[in-house]
Amino acid sequence: MKEFIERSTEMLDAQLNAIELSIARLEDRVIWKKVKPELNSIGNLCLHLAGSEFQHIVSGIGGKPFIRERSNEFLTDGGYSGLELVNHLKNIREQSKKVLFELSPDELSRPITIHYPQGANVSVNDYTHSCLSIILFVLDHSSYHTGQIVYMTKIHQDSSEHILKWRH
Repeated sequence: MKEFIERSTEMLDAQLNAIELSIARLEDRVIWKKVKPELNSIGNLCLHLAGSEFQHIVSGIGGKPFIRERSNEFLTDGGYSGLELVNHLKNIREQSKKVLFELSPDELSRPITIHYPQGANVSVNDYTHSCLSIILFVLDHSSYHTGQIVYMTKIHQDSSEHILKWRH
């Protein structure tokens, strides 16, 4: 259990590091640029990752009050610098780590209900999964959107310098 939590937070932190490296390469205006109107910007994805992680780990597992305006994560078109986005993600991560490192082994099987309030504008209903499944979802979700952020950064950056250690 301890190894699972440690490895999970290491992976989440590695993804956050990739996001931070990506954002550092771009001007703030580029962070909010949408390649197509129906697509999300890097800034939108950062807000979305922070909101989702808070909802699932800090609120869902940790029991903190639910605070999220999911639709605003995608409607926002600026107002935050790259540094502010990274700091927001880091703040949520620290809260998540506190929750995760306080879990006991028995709690990994505890059912967690993720609630979506009326008007949340999502196609998902409330759902209940084990704490372990919620952590795995956050890892998967973070990995998916981190990959999008890295890829969009490669498209937008002026140089061909690699963001990650891999050359592909």
